[in-house]
Amino acid sequence: MERRDTDGSMGTAMNRRRFLGATAVSIGSLTVAGCMGSSGEDPFDDYGPQAAAVESSAVSWDDLGDLEGELTIYSARSQDQIQPLFDALEERYDDFEIRDDYDDEDDQLVSLLEEGENSPADLYYTQSSGELARVKAEGLARELPEDVIGAVDDNYRDSDGQWTGASGRVRAIQYNTDEFDAEELPDDIFEYAEDERFQDIISTRPNSGTFRSFIIAMIEAEGEEATRDWVSSMVDDQNATLYNSGSQQAEAVANGEQQVALGNQYYAGRIVGNDPDAPIDVTFTNNDPGCLFNVSGVAILDGENKKPNLAAEFTRHVIAAEGQEFFVDTNGEYPVIDGVDYVGELPTLEEINPLEFDLNQLSDLEPANDLLREEGMM
Repeated sequence: MERRDTDGSMGTAMNRRRFLGATAVSIGSLTVAGCMGSSGEDPFDDYGPQAAAVESSAVSWDDLGDLEGELTIYSARSQDQIQPLFDALEERYDDFEIRDDYDDEDDQLVSLLEEGENSPADLYYTQSSGELARVKAEGLARELPEDVIGAVDDNYRDSDGQWTGASGRVRAIQYNTDEFDAEELPDDIFEYAEDERFQDIISTRPNSGTFRSFIIAMIEAEGEEATRDWVSSMVDDQNATLYNSGSQQAEAVANGEQQVALGNQYYAGRIVGNDPDAPIDVTFTNNDPGCLFNVSGVAILDGENKKPNLAAEFTRHVIAAEGQEFFVDTNGEYPVIDGVDYVGELPTLEEINPLEFDLNQLSDLEPANDLLREEGMM
């Protein structure tokens, strides 16, 4: 079993009309009573929108209220996947600053749990719903504004409204098109641990929250014994290569270093978006944990010294049209509102049959961590 500890990131190509427009020019925004003052306080009385409410039909940043003040965000998303959006918002709003703290999801979650309500963070932005569900379970999240809850599809947010997805991804089978056709690849995730064709040519990324969420979904759907057998076979029989970077895992498939990879669909989508001739594509398993739909998303944190209204308005910008188009165009992810379509090179969600799964069940990833460690995958 080979482990790749590389953490490189790939460049992004922002090419959509509204996001480019938002970053290229300074657009006059609405003057709203009660904006953040020099004291850095959050003077609003409630989560109500400063201007227009966000809707599932996708309002524009032009319609939303100003972002003013300083917002502290703990981010467990890769910096290259989210920093361009942060930069665009800071460029648009002269009096807005994001104090970002990047770390992997385990360390960020530990920090939040240790700091509790005294955490300096106003908002938690992470790559998997599991961490959001854990923050909710620990009582650290506030209920989101009603318009945000109403705008995001029920399947993409917490049923109690304490966190929301910002963009979606599906577990997929990435493959090198010079080596395989989609029709040759199984639509059952268990076959990838059993079929000798994949020995020494398959990879996965066990350090990611979405992989461990996939393991929890497998435990829930198929049982611990079957899951343990799958992990053991991937390690001992298939000699799977283990990556620490989703971008480099996908790049290894595209350059022929690996032939098959288990990972999120958007990593392949980013490569094909930049180079339509790249020899990489994805296929999906059918209604099993191998095609688990998950979300990257946000929770507004609870505590006396927080800025919930600024965090709420920031969240509206994330799920407004320009924010959603950023995720589609730059990251190859799926939007979480109806008013923006996925227009990438990969299948739409309507063409996939993902496993139906309550994402709040992913709040405790320790069983996955324990199993992976015991079977030598971590």
